[in-house]
Amino acid sequence: MYGPMGCIEADMVKKGYADSSLDLSETHLIWFTNGQGSPTDPDNPCYGGGPEHGIEGYKTGGNTYRVLAALAAWQGVVYESDYPAHAALQPLDESVRYRSVAHFQNGEIYSISDRDHFKKMIMEKGPLCGSFFQSYEVSLSEKSGYYNPDYKSSETDKGGWHVIAIVGWDDHFPKEYFNKEATSDGAWIIRNSYGENHKNSDHGYFYMSYSEKTLLNGCYYDMQPVTNYGNVYHYNNMSFKKQDTSGKNCGYVTANVFEAEKDKTIAAAGFFTALSPEDYDLSVYLLNPDCTGPQDGTLVCQTSGTLDFKGFHTIELPEHIAVKKGQKYSVVIKQPIGTNHAAYFDVYNYKRGVSYYAEYTAETDLSDLAWKDCYDTEFGDVCIHVYTEYEGETEQFIRGDLNCDGIVEAVDLSLLKQVLLGSERTDIDRKATDWNGDENLDIEDARGLLDFLMQVPETE
Repeated sequence: MYGPMGCIEADMVKKGYADSSLDLSETHLIWFTNGQGSPTDPDNPCYGGGPEHGIEGYKTGGNTYRVLAALAAWQGVVYESDYPAHAALQPLDESVRYRSVAHFQNGEIYSISDRDHFKKMIMEKGPLCGSFFQSYEVSLSEKSGYYNPDYKSSETDKGGWHVIAIVGWDDHFPKEYFNKEATSDGAWIIRNSYGENHKNSDHGYFYMSYSEKTLLNGCYYDMQPVTNYGNVYHYNNMSFKKQDTSGKNCGYVTANVFEAEKDKTIAAAGFFTALSPEDYDLSVYLLNPDCTGPQDGTLVCQTSGTLDFKGFHTIELPEHIAVKKGQKYSVVIKQPIGTNHAAYFDVYNYKRGVSYYAEYTAETDLSDLAWKDCYDTEFGDVCIHVYTEYEGETEQFIRGDLNCDGIVEAVDLSLLKQVLLGSERTDIDRKATDWNGDENLDIEDARGLLDFLMQVPETE
């Protein structure tokens, strides 16, 4: 879990949500992903089915989709000082499962086979989280290089999958610098979790050959403030499966039905995709009191688009929808017809009448689908999340982000200088100029912002 946390920290620092001293807790994410993967309250819609390894969960690794599932539930992002390192291997109390200092909203997965694009994403997004099969028989070379040309998928007893952060690259790293000569020069720069004293590592980092065939993807975690939405609703724990359309000339339509616990306003929906790119159609229905399916009501919102990369995606609704306490509503996702398109399901069911799927073809009447209740099938509940509007009071700005682009960077310092010199520009967020929060605009704000921008991230 150190790989995902390192990438999350980098994203939050890059966006100005924190400074480079940010240290998030791996313990919290590990426990509520591996140790106690699903809530322990039987009345919780996500109860049951998740990994429950107990304290042994601290010793098991993670995988990209399980981490995405945990983060999409708004759990696992808390300060290290609150939940320190898990050396004592103690369980965490269930009451702290959903504590979070930032909300995860999107997880894009990029293929490493497109090397130029992958490099571009590192430059634009920051470190990307990946995993590789770490062989017990292959150690780092004296030049901190890793390359295993002898990997066989059938030999799982010779190693295990290990999650890391991909932080950069060196096109000129010699192919001879690995224990076994690679097919070409060049390597990815990897931040590991074994510490700076790990044998032959370069202060906790190492070089992985471009030729390493078990490193396939990198994931970007898009973090947002906890005031972006108010609540998240779903039926999923940390274990789920992908059901694809291989061998079938059809597509999937999936749906979840929810009942408003109190008056709320629906703002967005989230779901997984399996291909890059992939089209989607998203619909929201206000359902009849005695509804018999996810389309048994009034269509109140519909939107569609194309998602460039596979992963988890949050789609803001073009019109937010107010619902009264007790109102049932559904979110319906239609994915394309074709090979390898897929729907994602939990391995567990909450109850009958909340999660559905249907198959369709080019000839199917989409207003009259043959819905199947997931409770009565071999599938678990559908992986669809709903997000409601934030209802609390909040500062609607990022301190230091004068041009309101979501990132605190050098251009904001230039704008602050203009304000201090008397500029009357109207396209600047004046609240964001007060860097130190003392309600005075002066040179101290400029010094604080400059110090923030000049920080050099600490290395392990």
